[in-house]
Amino acid sequence: MTEQKKSVFDKNAIKDAVHESAEKLENVTHDAKEQVLDVVAETQEKLQTEAKQLNASVQEQLGQLKQDVLQKIEALKAQFGSSPKDLGELKDFVKTEFSAIIEDLSKLGKELKEDVSSISVKHKDQLAETFKRSKEHTLEAWKKVNPSKTEKNEETDQA
Repeated sequence: MTEQKKSVFDKNAIKDAVHESAEKLENVTHDAKEQVLDVVAETQEKLQTEAKQLNASVQEQLGQLKQDVLQKIEALKAQFGSSPKDLGELKDFVKTEFSAIIEDLSKLGKELKEDVSSISVKHKDQLAETFKRSKEHTLEAWKKVNPSKTEKNEETDQA
């Protein structure tokens, strides 16, 4: 064969190989796409099923909680009684207890106020004493540093 025929034959073979590979690639792509769609659909169905089961479980738990609360309320009603007399006694008891608590808090507040006042007075007295001592020490130090001016100031203060 001649060179031209060989190159034409090679080109045709390459074209056929490329065309064949492209078809295979299309088929593989199509198969992969179908598998992905199947998996997505299957996953969606599973998620919907799980969501329904979860919703049912939550609804069941809420129902159980509601039933438990109602039972507790009924137990409390049974303990306190539901007659007007029992409720009146309960009301009076609660009022009495609250009044006692308010009175105790009032007394405690007054005692705290008195304690704070006495602490404030003591603190004020201590500050005044500290200020007085500080002033005296400062004057003594000033006299030691500058005795001539201090004596003249004292003489004019006394006159």
